[in-house]
Amino acid sequence: MSGLLSRRTLLTRRPESRAPSGPRPPWSIETFAATCDGCGACLTSCPEHILAKGADGRPVVDFNRGGCTFCGDCDTACVPRDGRPAAIDRTAFDGADRLPVLAHLGGACISLQGVTCRLCGDPCDPRAIKFRPLPGGRVLPEIADESCNGCGVCVSACPVGALSMAPLVRA
Repeated sequence: MSGLLSRRTLLTRRPESRAPSGPRPPWSIETFAATCDGCGACLTSCPEHILAKGADGRPVVDFNRGGCTFCGDCDTACVPRDGRPAAIDRTAFDGADRLPVLAHLGGACISLQGVTCRLCGDPCDPRAIKFRPLPGGRVLPEIADESCNGCGVCVSACPVGALSMAPLVRA
């Protein structure tokens, strides 16, 4: 059976036994860890199915499953309980539709290795991924940090897993 599991892991780029790690859902309040009781209401409400239980039992965004559309369903599902405020509160963020992460391109990108690929740029709504032409018909993907909203749709679109989401560093 372990041979089958290792093939599955190879083909899906996802380890079988590791809990996903990633940022908290959009609009997570500062005291999210203390406020979220892990009820799972946001997990089942997400139409993109990108929320998963993290190692601590609370939701995280798993970009291998897809990207966030900032629809707000996780916010609607998260309700105050037992005298605690909602752990996800869109009104506390002045309508800012972004996650505190930025796309990062790794060395496994096949465009960097001479194969023409633009799969990451196609689904990018804010057009944060641009392709600079190079001699010989190749293109070089470049990510504009100021345009990236952290949705992560590019991560699941990449056929070789060259994209990841890194924490946003504020100056």
